[in-house]
Amino acid sequence: MSRARFLPVALALLAPLLTSCAEDDPTIALLVADRSDSASRSVDVQAFTDRVEATCDECRVTVYDAEGDVETQKSQARQAEAAAVGALVVVPVDGDALASVVSADLPVVSLGDLVPGSDRFVGLSGGAVPVQRGSDVEAAREVLMGEEQSMTYVPTRAMTEQAADVAVAFLADTVPEGGEDVDGVRTWLYDDVEVTLDTLTSVLVADGAITLDDLCAGTTAKRCVRWGLR
Repeated sequence: MSRARFLPVALALLAPLLTSCAEDDPTIALLVADRSDSASRSVDVQAFTDRVEATCDECRVTVYDAEGDVETQKSQARQAEAAAVGALVVVPVDGDALASVVSADLPVVSLGDLVPGSDRFVGLSGGAVPVQRGSDVEAAREVLMGEEQSMTYVPTRAMTEQAADVAVAFLADTVPEGGEDVDGVRTWLYDDVEVTLDTLTSVLVADGAITLDDLCAGTTAKRCVRWGLR
């Protein structure tokens, strides 16, 4: 079988061009806590897959959805290891519950919340990812309508892509750029941002988290015109 070929991408956080891999058709397992939960902002599954495919043309991503159940996720972690994946990226339902499930031989990247014993961690400088009632679009529309004074924006896509880069680096047996050692774990931390009416577009739209069309559709259309967003 052909060896996986890693592709260059003109993005600042991406490691240098990778040219070989220790495995044929390497696979990254992505374990998500609950893909259907719109309030969960730790991972963008499509962005993760796209990032891996953009940097390794023969790498595959297998997604496991625990649907919010701890025991299901523990079983999925064992399944991923039994399938001989090259790396595991996990958004844990309960980080502590996974600590003893995966062996030390499988590289583990925690995303959002730390699983004890992980090799790498991508999260927020303020700690756990804050919970909100709905999606970023829904929260932004509430701010626009004056129902809420502000919302907390989590840079989910940036965190997701960093986790993908770290996992691909494991497959290529290279050291990813950046990060810092925190309690013995190589860590990449991001800041969440408090967003108000004045910064809806300069933060959320500018970062690609939402679009003006999403923000200003239907019942918020007149409000957008009033505030000069349309």
